Amino acid sequence: MDNKKRKSVKELRDALTEDSPSMSLIGTLFDEGTFSQLGAYVRRVTTAADSGEKASDFEGVVTGYGAIDGRLVFAFVQDSSRMKGAFGEAHAKKICSLYDMAMKAGAPVVGVFDSCGAKIEEGAAAMAAYAKVMKKAADASGYIPQIAAVTGVCAGSAAAFAAMFDFVLASEKAEMYVTSPFLMSKEDSKAGSVENAAKCGMIDIVCAENEIASNVRKLIMYLPQNAEGEAIIENGDDLNRLTPELEEILASGDTEAVIKSLADDRRVLSIASAYAPEMLCSFISVGGYSCGVVANNPGVKDGAITPAAADKASGFINLCTSFGLPVITLVNSVGSEGSAANENAAYASSLASLAYSYAQAPAPLITAVIGKAYGVAGTVFGTKSVGADVVYATENAKISAMSPEAAVSFLYGKEIAASDDPQSMRAEKTALWTEENASPASAARLGEIDDIIDASEFRQRICAAIEMMNA
Repeated sequence: MDNKKRKSVKELRDALTEDSPSMSLIGTLFDEGTFSQLGAYVRRVTTAADSGEKASDFEGVVTGYGAIDGRLVFAFVQDSSRMKGAFGEAHAKKICSLYDMAMKAGAPVVGVFDSCGAKIEEGAAAMAAYAKVMKKAADASGYIPQIAAVTGVCAGSAAAFAAMFDFVLASEKAEMYVTSPFLMSKEDSKAGSVENAAKCGMIDIVCAENEIASNVRKLIMYLPQNAEGEAIIENGDDLNRLTPELEEILASGDTEAVIKSLADDRRVLSIASAYAPEMLCSFISVGGYSCGVVANNPGVKDGAITPAAADKASGFINLCTSFGLPVITLVNSVGSEGSAANENAAYASSLASLAYSYAQAPAPLITAVIGKAYGVAGTVFGTKSVGADVVYATENAKISAMSPEAAVSFLYGKEIAASDDPQSMRAEKTALWTEENASPASAARLGEIDDIIDASEFRQRICAAIEMMNA
């Protein structure tokens, strides 16, 4: 190689390895020294609008593969320091090639979004480029995990592309929107904030920019390489660890503390916590097996299964079971919220989707009723009849078509009103109804509950059920 060519190659390598936001993120995301670029020397496609040094810029996306905790992972990272990460044909070609390799290897894809948008000089070709990468994401859905990390601007078709991923993370300073704020009123322009996107369920985790890589690594830990693999997480916890603290926790209604007590090493990764907070979705490991948890949060709306809560739960269940992850359902809900707004939000359709997710789930389903299971909560939320494999109840559980108080008022309201001591009669009827018609024992006699378990044995019994279902 002559000196001129040798110098040209050195300049290219220096440009590719110079300090930039994308290369910095890659350095913290992947195990040290494992990342290898693909299509490293691809340059931007030039058009009549290009001139001067712009025509020699490298394409604004870095693609490659490496190891995360020793596991093969593919990634594309839009680099706003290169032609502002503008998206066009060459950009899409690099991402499509990456997906082809990831599908062939059966390994996850991480996409980092930070782009000013489409390269408008390319016209229809730029729009087609977006469609091509969306097709690749759709083909990969349900087979390999896909994680999107929004570190800058993710606008227009890029937002739709990112939303196709299984999980979306965003830094606090990022922006994610379909319609440009310039085309909105001043008030509506706030819709592009990550806080708003998180409340709408479009973003699963919002964190500081320096926490993006660590959160991606945590998610990867809980997911298998692909739909044919399994996720085993090493931990130092005891399978037979007792949970005597749960008796007090159950009385307080703190479901997040219940999940933490159940998890190996008490380690929990919450998903979409800003969206429909009356429903909790989390990743934990139980006995070393990665599991998804869906749980009512009685601290918000009494844990009501609202349309948004039902959609949140069904989406998470579908995602977990597509990758073979067991789902643990913790029930403590008054059932429906009972508002006209819910009916206007296609409530029945949301409940139907939730029931369908349980009924069609191919992965193990374990349910524990840890409080109230009234109305729809006792019908479509992880019940044995809708598809759960194993269903437990704690001694404090109440399982009924409606609350005992409401049932007594409905059945005996006139009789109570006409009695000499309505208050005493109501209390007596309510206690009797609870014992005979709303107790876990009455549900167990009908075969809807497999066993009534002591709070101190809660983790132990769930561990045993997970182990049995994965045998």
